[in-house]
This record gives sequence, C-alpha cells and structure tokens, in this order.
Amino acid sequence: MHVRATIEKATLGVIAAGLVVHIYTAVFKSQGGPSIFLLALGLASMIPYGLAYLVGTRSKTAAAGLGAACACLAGDLFMHYSVFVAPKGSTAALGLLFMPVWNLFLIGPSGAIVGWTIHRVLQRADDAP
Repeated sequence: MHVRATIEKATLGVIAAGLVVHIYTAVFKSQGGPSIFLLALGLASMIPYGLAYLVGTRSKTAAAGLGAACACLAGDLFMHYSVFVAPKGSTAALGLLFMPVWNLFLIGPSGAIVGWTIHRVLQRADDAP
C-alpha cells in the first residue's frame, strides 16, 4: 500500500505542475490579460488531469493515472514550447485550443496504457521465482 500512496502523491505533483503551466500561460502569455475565455480554456485543459487523478485513485493500478498525468503534462509542455518559444507559423496558437481534446482522447489514454504496462511488467518481475 505504501507504493500506491507514493504513486498517488507523484500523480498529484504532476497535476500541480500542469496547473502551473496553464496558469502561467493564462496570466503571463496571454495578450490582453486573463479573460473568461482563458478561464474556460484553462478549466477544459485540466479535465484530462482530473480524469488521470480518478484513474489513479479509483483503479487497481495507480500507475495508470500517473502515466496519464505525465503524458498530458508532456503534451502541454510541448504545445507551450511550440506556441511561445519556437512557433512554426501564424496558426501555432490554435494548438492551445485543441490540446485539451488531444490530451483527453489520445495522449492521456496512451500514457495510462504505458503506466499500466510498466506496472504489470514490474509486478510480474516481482512475482517471478
């Protein structure tokens, strides 16, 4: 049970980092300051993290939630980089609008599968004679 609690705390840490990225983007990188639209976008961006938390705390494998949260954070950091640090075109900012959907339906579930797979491999290694 100790390992599960540690994984759940790590998941919360990754979720907190994702929240910081979105707050930073809304407050410091938006033109014109924070708005209702940015608040809604920030809330939508946190839905995949909320689901990662639920997966990590409600399923048998907490590592799936950690994998989902880490994948979502990696996707958000990549999008932040590609929009604000090294944009490749005038439409780069549209990625910020679509990232919550990608995190929700593609990146988060992929990370959950990776986390679950790593957990199963490690569990089988521990169970081997």
